[in-house]
Amino acid sequence: MLVRASIGSLAAIGLYDVNVDVKPTTCYLLQYSSSGCSAGCLFCPQSSSNTSSKEFVSRVPWPAIELETLLYNIGLGNFSRICLQTILKKDFEKEACDIIRILDRVGSNIPISVGTTPVSEETLHEFRSLGVDFIGVGLDVASNRIFDKIKAPFKMEDFWTFIKKCVNVFNEHVYVHLIYGLGENDSEFAYHMEKVYETGANVALFSFTPISGTKLEHLPQPEIEKYRLMQIIRYFLSKGYKLKEIVREDDGHIKLKTNINVHEIKSAFLTSGCPACNRPFYNERPTKIYNYPSLPLVDKEIELINEQIRNL
Repeated sequence: MLVRASIGSLAAIGLYDVNVDVKPTTCYLLQYSSSGCSAGCLFCPQSSSNTSSKEFVSRVPWPAIELETLLYNIGLGNFSRICLQTILKKDFEKEACDIIRILDRVGSNIPISVGTTPVSEETLHEFRSLGVDFIGVGLDVASNRIFDKIKAPFKMEDFWTFIKKCVNVFNEHVYVHLIYGLGENDSEFAYHMEKVYETGANVALFSFTPISGTKLEHLPQPEIEKYRLMQIIRYFLSKGYKLKEIVREDDGHIKLKTNINVHEIKSAFLTSGCPACNRPFYNERPTKIYNYPSLPLVDKEIELINEQIRNL
C-alpha cells in the first residue's frame, strides 16, 4: 500500500539523505493518490484542481513510499507520535482504517493521530476503537465570507457539526486546524479560534504558505507580526481566557489589551497541535520562523520575537 510521508519523517528513519535542521518528533503520513485529493481547496497542492506537484504538502516534499517499507524502518526515527492525514478519494475512510490497523500492529507503542475532513460518526468510533487518541479537523478557513470560495465542496456548517461529533467521541483530544492569512480579517480569525475552544476543542495554528501551482500562489504570506498576535491570542484562549479579556476590537482590527512579557509565554510561539507535533519548517524557512519546532529555537530568537510583538 502506497502512502506519502514528509521528507523530514523519511530522513529521520534513514530512507532519505537530506539535511534536517530539526528532527520531526511525529512521523507524518498522508493517504496516497496519483491525482491528489478530489477536494478543491485553493491553497493546497494536493487538490486535483491545482496544477501543483502532488509531491508537496505546504512547502514540504512528501514522497510516495510503500507503507510496509516505512514501518520496517520506523523504529529508527524515535518518534513520539504517528499522524495520518486523509484525502478525499473513493473509499478513503475504509483505507484510513486499514492503514491505522497496520500502524497499530507494527508500531504498537506509538500513539496515533488522524487529521481529516468530515467523516461519518461511525468512522470516528472506529478510529477510536483502533487506538487513535487524537483527531485533527481541517477546517482551515476562519471566515464565513470566504469559506465557500476557498474550500469547495465543503460547507462551514458541516464542519462545525463534525467538530462537535469529534468532541463527543474524543473529548478534548480534538485539534481544529486554522490557517491564518487566507483573506480573513483579524477579528474573524480570533472569533473562530474562540468558537473552537467554546466547542470543547483546541486550535492548531498554521500560517498560509503560497505554493506554486495552487490558485492562491500569488497571495503573500501574512505579516509575521500579525501571526504572532494570533499565536498570543490562541495561547490565552487555551488557558481559559475569553477573547474580550485579551483584545479590544476596532472595525476588524484588534489590539492586545495588556503588554506581554515574551519570556513568560514562550510556549505560545511553538508549533500548536497534538502532543509531539512540531512540524519543522512546514510553513516557513529556517530564516523566518512562524511556528518554532522547539523551545531552544524560541530561546535563540527570543529578542527577535520580542521585537515582533512590541507594537501589538
